[in-house]
Amino acid sequence: MTTDYDGIADEYRRAKLQPWRQHIEMFMLSELVGDLSGQSALDLACGEGFHTRMLRYRGAKKVVGVDISSAMISLAQQQEMKRPLGLDFIRCDVRDLQLSQQFDLVFASYLLNYAQSAQDLQQMCQTVARHLRPGGRFIGINSNPDYSGELLSMRPYGFTRDPAPCEEGMPLRYHFFLPGDQMITVTNYHLSRATHEQAFNQAGLEDLQWLNPQVSPAAQADYLSDYWNAFIQYKPVVCFQCLRAV
Repeated sequence: MTTDYDGIADEYRRAKLQPWRQHIEMFMLSELVGDLSGQSALDLACGEGFHTRMLRYRGAKKVVGVDISSAMISLAQQQEMKRPLGLDFIRCDVRDLQLSQQFDLVFASYLLNYAQSAQDLQQMCQTVARHLRPGGRFIGINSNPDYSGELLSMRPYGFTRDPAPCEEGMPLRYHFFLPGDQMITVTNYHLSRATHEQAFNQAGLEDLQWLNPQVSPAAQADYLSDYWNAFIQYKPVVCFQCLRAV
């Protein structure tokens, strides 16, 4: 039931152009990442390199992107060839990743929501800790385990999301609507916030903070005042940040 991104790589890339991606997702993650001048960064589940490039723009001297999908890595490499930024991309299952270096920042956009069990999540967090220097930061965005919206709550933003299931490891689906009456479906898995916190703790990732969606000032000026209300109320996604224990 795991999503095969090799078959929808280009469509998923276009789904990244939906307004909430820029005005909520990118805004929050850029603010969290801050100035990376002189630092190194590892982007796990990098996809086509959307956020990998952001990390470089924020000043990181070295950025490595990792993704399990060969089609996604191909798109990322094509973009790198068109506009070279000095990025490196590796095709690998994050859980199997064994690089011979540690980074100042590990970044993960929609990685942890593919864990199908507490053990699976623990493996991902161990990979993060293994590649993060002591005191280094782990930042990302994820499906919100506490999402409270109905099926159509997010339709004004270009997608729908299944209501959160109550049992650990159950699948939930995102449906993204694209121009030309196209739709793609991505399957995530539900693990509670407590399960996430336990996995972080066991991997030595501490001072975990959960951060609810915020809208950029530009979006507040450009859209009707109530346009973002449902997104802020129901919180389909959540950002997080923590540190590797020293």
